[in-house]
Amino acid sequence: MRNPDECMDSYEGNCAGDTEYRHSLSGTGMSYPRCDYHWDARVTVEEGIRNRYPYHAPSDFDPSYAGESWGDDY
Repeated sequence: MRNPDECMDSYEGNCAGDTEYRHSLSGTGMSYPRCDYHWDARVTVEEGIRNRYPYHAPSDFDPSYAGESWGDDY
């Protein structure tokens, strides 16, 4: 069983730096233990996601193009 204070990504075997509980970047309000290395990797992944799927519509978004809209609740 994994130590609850151990980096949650320690199974990858390349942890580095201090392990701390860090807030979830997905907005769940939960905190998870991650070492500095895996925290930096997670931040990089989140930046990529937010670049691909921004909160606001890009300036060249045209809702009439394919009948699509931005920000609908699904």
